[in-house]
Amino acid sequence: MQAQRSRHGLTQILDWVGRESGIDRDLQDCFEKGDADKIRSIARYWLATDGQTLPRLKSWQLLHHLPYRWPISEDVYHDLFNSIGLNESAIQSYFSARAKRLSRGSVIAYDSITISTYSTNQIEARQGFNKEADGLDTIKLLTLYSVKDREPIAFSRQPGNLVDVVAIDNALKQLSCFDISKPLIVTDNGYYSEANMLAFVKRNKKFMTQCKTSVKWVQECIDKVRPELESMNAVCPFDPVITGTTVSVMHKFDNMRQRSRGEYKAGETNSLERRLYVHVFRNLNIENKKELEMRKRLFELQKQLYDGQTEFKPAAQELIDKYLVQSRQGRGGALKIRFNDEAINQEKRYYGEFVLVSNEKMDCFEALENYRLREKIEELFAVEKQSMDGRRPRCWYSENLWGRQFVQFVGLGYCCFLMKKIKQVRDSLATDETLTKQEMEAEKKLKNWIDSNSLIQILEWFECVELVKYADEDNAQRMTEMTLRDQLFLKKLGVVM
Repeated sequence: MQAQRSRHGLTQILDWVGRESGIDRDLQDCFEKGDADKIRSIARYWLATDGQTLPRLKSWQLLHHLPYRWPISEDVYHDLFNSIGLNESAIQSYFSARAKRLSRGSVIAYDSITISTYSTNQIEARQGFNKEADGLDTIKLLTLYSVKDREPIAFSRQPGNLVDVVAIDNALKQLSCFDISKPLIVTDNGYYSEANMLAFVKRNKKFMTQCKTSVKWVQECIDKVRPELESMNAVCPFDPVITGTTVSVMHKFDNMRQRSRGEYKAGETNSLERRLYVHVFRNLNIENKKELEMRKRLFELQKQLYDGQTEFKPAAQELIDKYLVQSRQGRGGALKIRFNDEAINQEKRYYGEFVLVSNEKMDCFEALENYRLREKIEELFAVEKQSMDGRRPRCWYSENLWGRQFVQFVGLGYCCFLMKKIKQVRDSLATDETLTKQEMEAEKKLKNWIDSNSLIQILEWFECVELVKYADEDNAQRMTEMTLRDQLFLKKLGVVM
């Protein structure tokens, strides 16, 4: 008797993600059918196997039905990556298609990740800031991420030796090509600079960025509202350890003219004055932690001096010179060390305080919530490196790497959409008071199960659901039985087996 067995549970979930997220449709609209099916198949494989390398894919296909029905060998995915890497129109069309699916009033996070490589053929690989600290050349990937939709929109790359702060101009140009209605672009302090804020202002783009408290004009804003931070009315309603308030300022930017117009000549500098909203926050936990660390360090240095130590590392010597006052009474008198309270108080003046600057008027805690949502992009980068086999490039040529990174990006879309939907299911469980006691208990058990398992563990759990088809006149088939909890999960998610 002829029969065929396949891992049905996992592939059905991935099929559902592709349909519901619109990723499959967008790929089919932007690429030829064969390439679109290969992209979907490889992206699903990476997600399902938590980033297994591609040589295993050919054998994995034997038990898993993927959109591309033919074997995906090394030659197949090598040619695919090269084809994608040379098809920039299709890549940008896909980014645009994903952007069109975003909700209105989008908040866009912008951040970077570095990819280390041993290759000497990747022309973007340069010595620069290396987050892995492995000493290798790096390539920098810059990603736009919708924090409210919890989905990646687009990415680009630049040589690893370029600092983050120079990338904003290209990001704004890329965003202008997408149909996104007045997005708020959120960045961390790695992208803060006067030039970047001016770029947003001149293009009339909404932005919010974290600012360093060492900036003089920012310190003036903090000092101005410090009394307000002591008020109970300034306590954050969703995080009581934080107090916050907002001050509006007219900030002057020095703008160098690129073209001659009217009384201004190219190369001349004129001032632009724009209104900015400075959201000032104080975190009591961080404030106390930093002050405690400072006290411990100064007492440690004081003891070392009393013990007769004379040589210190430059950083320690700087602390000694700034915060410890040494003296002796009389010739050969005993060493006395006291603390420089004035310098110490000045240093800890801004402990625990952080600042968000925006040209969009909003409540300070709304700004804080939007900024915290930006941190989801860090989770995205962790997924890219771990679950999409993105820790090391595995391509010889630059075009192949670009194509490979695009397929990884598609896989990230699958992953983010599924994580978002599972979270929605989790948050909806055990909240309906009209449920019977038995139904409420079942939903509580499902909620506990979701909380105790990662995404890959959930996918692996449904890997055991098999479908056996018999080649007879009745087209008979049988499928592995599932527990009531598993059935409830799939029903809540919307997956039909």
